[in-house]
Amino acid sequence: MDLSLAQKIIAQIGAAKHPAILAHLRPDGDAFGSILGLAHTLRERGAQPQVFVEGGIISMYQFLPGSELVQDLPASLPSNTDCFIALDTSTRERLGQKTISWSRPVDIVIDHHISNPGYGKHNLIIADIPSTTGVLFELFQIAKWKITPAAATCLFTGLTTDTGSFRYRGTSAQTLHTAAKLVELGADPSEIAKQCYLSITHERHALKRLVSNTLTLKDNNKSAFLTISPDFYAKSGAKSEDTEGIIEEVASIQGVEVGSLFEFTGDGGLRVSLRSKGKIDVNAIASSFGGGGHKAAAGIRLSKDAEKNRQLVLDAISKAISNLQS
Repeated sequence: MDLSLAQKIIAQIGAAKHPAILAHLRPDGDAFGSILGLAHTLRERGAQPQVFVEGGIISMYQFLPGSELVQDLPASLPSNTDCFIALDTSTRERLGQKTISWSRPVDIVIDHHISNPGYGKHNLIIADIPSTTGVLFELFQIAKWKITPAAATCLFTGLTTDTGSFRYRGTSAQTLHTAAKLVELGADPSEIAKQCYLSITHERHALKRLVSNTLTLKDNNKSAFLTISPDFYAKSGAKSEDTEGIIEEVASIQGVEVGSLFEFTGDGGLRVSLRSKGKIDVNAIASSFGGGGHKAAAGIRLSKDAEKNRQLVLDAISKAISNLQS
């Protein structure tokens, strides 16, 4: 970590009394864990942070301490905002459509996505750390800020969900050391695992069944993809947040190098999730379509021509697999 940059960020965040903390659209465990982990830490220091994500908190993460602090995006930043912080968000646009019209620029970006171009005044982006909560933990250590049990719970949640319960290639000895420290500070791994992985709703399970039936294998079974149609939500009673984790099902198939999930949206758009077992850089594929993420996990959002674009993405995956074999 660049200590000079870290100290500048610590000084600016530490001086803020009313910081606004935001994360990306369709937030996951790392997004919620990051914004709430930072909020708890700043509240412990006497600040009054304001926490926003599009749509507010989702049911899966209501167990997180302080989840009631998470608000839907306002039409504009509160007038008393003295520091605008974006966490775990690879591009400015992914903070949400409402934020595009906000005149205030982003003061601080803290992230771990290698595709992040650095759209803030100060940008702390560390791709070698597998979660943004992990980056925050290192920052708090440098700042010598107290991490409460509530903050530790939020930070551990982001760390475990973004590493696939410490299964993904980015997991290192340092990752496990961070996890151990967070447990010492009050995080309960068993309870967090129960809430994140063992509390699936009937609606989410129904959606999973529908999506599983769309499984298609190609490229000599080295590529596999799933499809979500707009009517799947009505059939299952599930919500868009219930798609989290479905991509892991297809990516786990033996012999598959790239797993992908294509979600057709009601307005004609397409959301794509990509996973790789490490040999193929799916961030490079996603970046060629305006998306991004990590080498082993990336995403794309396309606003039109869904069927055509799905084929183009599948063609790019096929090419990458062919190059691997040649």
